[in-house]
Amino acid sequence: MNKLKHFLLNSKNINKSSFIWNMAGSMLMAFQSVIMLMIITRTLNLYEAGVFTLAYASANLFLNIGKYGMRNFQVSDVKRQFNFKEYNTSRIITTVLMLIVSLVYVVIAKSKNDYNMNKTWIIIWMCLFKIVDSIEDAYLGYYQQENRLDVAGKMLTLRMILTILVFGLGLIFLRDQLISLMIATIFTTLLLIMFVTLTYPAFRKEESVHKGKVWELLRVCFPLFLGCFLAFYIGNAPKYAIDSLLSDEMQACYGFIAMPVFVIGLLNNFIFSPMIARMSMMWKERQNKDFFRLFWIQILIIGIITIVCEAGAFVLGVPVLSMLYNTDLAPYKTELLVLLLGGGFLALSGLFVTIMTIIRIQNSQAIGYGIVAVCAYILSPIFVRKYAVMGASVLYLLLMILLCIIFAIMMMIGFKKKRSDA
Repeated sequence: MNKLKHFLLNSKNINKSSFIWNMAGSMLMAFQSVIMLMIITRTLNLYEAGVFTLAYASANLFLNIGKYGMRNFQVSDVKRQFNFKEYNTSRIITTVLMLIVSLVYVVIAKSKNDYNMNKTWIIIWMCLFKIVDSIEDAYLGYYQQENRLDVAGKMLTLRMILTILVFGLGLIFLRDQLISLMIATIFTTLLLIMFVTLTYPAFRKEESVHKGKVWELLRVCFPLFLGCFLAFYIGNAPKYAIDSLLSDEMQACYGFIAMPVFVIGLLNNFIFSPMIARMSMMWKERQNKDFFRLFWIQILIIGIITIVCEAGAFVLGVPVLSMLYNTDLAPYKTELLVLLLGGGFLALSGLFVTIMTIIRIQNSQAIGYGIVAVCAYILSPIFVRKYAVMGASVLYLLLMILLCIIFAIMMMIGFKKKRSDA
């Protein structure tokens, strides 16, 4: 145990380790569902893969309630407006709310879409599985705030590797998705408890929780939460329409070709996440030239990554995905390219959201997400009913473009206002 503690808390080069371990942990988090789906399609069947796709999307939607959009706010809180105990207490409140809303949703969805008991319990346990991510995120944000992103990255990387391994072995030997998920949920919970026990004492400070400040924190971050929740709903609205109108098998196929979409955002986050605290300090100290230089560099990086991913998908996308998921995806090549382009706009909107948080105009985000969410709710069943998977793909692209346009306008207005107030 002492060796594990030493590994987690000590790095020869903190900046280098922060980049490497944050990249590894973020990649594993992003590809967690990919790896799980690969195992499911080989050990079970396409129907089970469709159930997993819906359950994972639903759990991640409710995870936004737990995380409450607070991570970037916490990391960019350079003035220490709130202490860690206040962040952690608020996270416990939002996580309990996440659990309650998840259970209510499952009961309603079961009645509306006539889920069988196995599908119902898989969705419930997937929500429990994601509760661990919610609690952990507060600690990872605190360590990053203390300039120890290396510790956060190591914790996340180890937990992801071991959890995926346990889930995969469960599927291989038990051939039962529900039981494997239950075992993995219990295991990953114990891992988090152990990692926090080993690392948190090194960062603990004499702090007290002020109830008024906890509620103030929840109030301040509410627009961020609402934005994150609506953003995830927007991205997954096509999946919910497919769940209501098409088969679980088609849900699985859409999930397979939608997977590379998040690669663009993931690759962008490798570069951008470590810059959040740095850009926050630049903004605080009015180093505008350096701030905007990093901003435009990030936009250029997103563009390059998107073009490379599109080219790669055109040549290798279908063969690689078909091999990964043991399913013929040749009929969905065009849909894949459309979704990837949407992924580029998703990454761009994520950059805009982060900048809006840094300059503290986060309240505007909820308005933009609200407008696009209404469009998604109205248009999803229309597009999916008429054009099936192609309709879902085109709708995703259009929603992401609209989101970027709205946020770009809001961000420019915000910059202009902040300059005039200075």
